[in-house]
Amino acid sequence: MSHASHIATVRQFARAIFADRLIGDELTRLALAKVNIDPKSSTDSLPDLLHAFLHTWRMASSGRRSEESLFSDEALLAALPEPPGNERLMLLLVDVMNFTPETAARIIAVKGQDPYSILDRGRQFIGLPRNAKAIIIEDEPLIAADLREIMSSIGVEVCGEANTADKAISMSRQKKPNIILADYNLIGMKTGADAVMEIQETLNCPVVFITGYPEQVLTGEDIEPDFVIAKPYRIESVKAAVAHCLDVERTQIMH
Repeated sequence: MSHASHIATVRQFARAIFADRLIGDELTRLALAKVNIDPKSSTDSLPDLLHAFLHTWRMASSGRRSEESLFSDEALLAALPEPPGNERLMLLLVDVMNFTPETAARIIAVKGQDPYSILDRGRQFIGLPRNAKAIIIEDEPLIAADLREIMSSIGVEVCGEANTADKAISMSRQKKPNIILADYNLIGMKTGADAVMEIQETLNCPVVFITGYPEQVLTGEDIEPDFVIAKPYRIESVKAAVAHCLDVERTQIMH
């Protein structure tokens, strides 16, 4: 992976933690400015960079800001929310980002504990809100049906499906879902990213992109989503991403 790809992955991880693009991007900018590591230095550089990112964030959170540096980047970093607990971090790194539990434990800096037990606790701690509703934006009927089944298995009602951007925009305004699952390529001239940009002008809800072309949404531009899952997807990844997003909306991050 390239340097830019590593940075994009850290940015996605930060966005995923909060299910929020703006907070995630600011956290990434501030933390990585303090990280002294070359992401191209070894084959394990992505886990190393993620570890350094978390370490920097934790150190800033534990120090809090001082009066002397009230408006510095260090103060801004310390003022951001604290990192979630190891259980939540393990869940995201393993079930969503597809690291092994052992590698995730190294990223989080867990020592003397079984990473599989931490992962199990992370999965158990998530609580979905009652009557959660989802809209699926997907032009492949079989994939849409599969996603509907996955949502049903975790108790999320699919209140609508759309295969074009215009249908998705209209449906979202009418149904007001708690979460959106979107593909990038759709029928018609507009993409899933176009639809989501317009939807989020009036509806604030997390979006999980599930696409065979993740590089088309991970461009570093403003339309980048909070979550991107590449096709072919793992059922566990979709479940974990949706459950985490809805739980963050409900609890504002578990500690």
